[in-house]
Amino acid sequence: MVNIGRPMFQVGSNIFELIEFTATKASAVPSSDRKTPILYGVNVAKVREVIRLPTIVPCLTNAPEVLGVFNLRGAPIPAIHLAKALGYNDEVVTPASQVIVTEFSSRKAGFVVAGTRRIRRVSWDKVLPPSSDAFNTITGMMLIENQDFIFILDFERILLDIESRSGGQGTSSMAIEYNQPLSSGGAAGPGGAQGAAASTRPLILVVDDSPTARRAICELLRSMQLDIIEYTNAEQAWNDLNTAEAGSDLSKVQLIVSDVEMPKLDGYSFVKRIRNSEKLKKMPIILHSSLTGDVNKDRAKQAGADAYVGKLNRKEIIEALKAALPPSWKGAS
Repeated sequence: MVNIGRPMFQVGSNIFELIEFTATKASAVPSSDRKTPILYGVNVAKVREVIRLPTIVPCLTNAPEVLGVFNLRGAPIPAIHLAKALGYNDEVVTPASQVIVTEFSSRKAGFVVAGTRRIRRVSWDKVLPPSSDAFNTITGMMLIENQDFIFILDFERILLDIESRSGGQGTSSMAIEYNQPLSSGGAAGPGGAQGAAASTRPLILVVDDSPTARRAICELLRSMQLDIIEYTNAEQAWNDLNTAEAGSDLSKVQLIVSDVEMPKLDGYSFVKRIRNSEKLKKMPIILHSSLTGDVNKDRAKQAGADAYVGKLNRKEIIEALKAALPPSWKGAS
């Protein structure tokens, strides 16, 4: 069982730490010759601690992944059977199972797993985006020793899916917008960017690798009469911003809203690059992330972000936009 300490690395280094773990005891892939369990990972910044299997009190729910709740130093924590959430319905919890206690979006949850293995220090440029949109519970994958892979899970999406099936409202006030289609403008174009039509409205660059989160933030911004250019990764956004020609859509961007955890280039490093650019250094930047807490706000400030808000927190995003955009903008009034 791994011990969680405070990650020690320089902001803007594009480095993070992840906990390597297994959700199942065996390979759990009947059609595969694989003999060992699939390896998964979660960012240490989302993990409060790893504990032995506690006493879990069952509760009524429509979601079979929810085992019940357990008491952690006086706080009730929901216990989620991660293997079942991933589709491994035959996997059973044993006394040797462990619980990864997470905290993100100001909420705590306990994910029951087969076992934790180690903490890895990883560069985001080694993390690849998932090979298909069908892997909606995976945010990235990384090749490791023995030609194996670690799959980084989207715990936020897993919780949202569970809540939607159990009759909940999701993880935020914006969750109801998750299933709405994109406004007119079409899907992302070459390079992961979506162009903005000619307009006198403020033009916002949105960078987020999660289709769910990106769709929600873009719907909010469009409802506020803001034009948008979308990117699925910060590396491509940086390259295009840095080489944008005068008169192009990207040269007219007035503000950037970016995620923090992204394959290839994280949000902190993205901000640092912009602040070190003579051409872009004055660009207002809002970081939005499920990594809540003062530590992450401090990291955003060190990187040079103008604001750090909770992911999909409508009130915080609107307030940050009001502070960053020109006074002539009336969209949030």
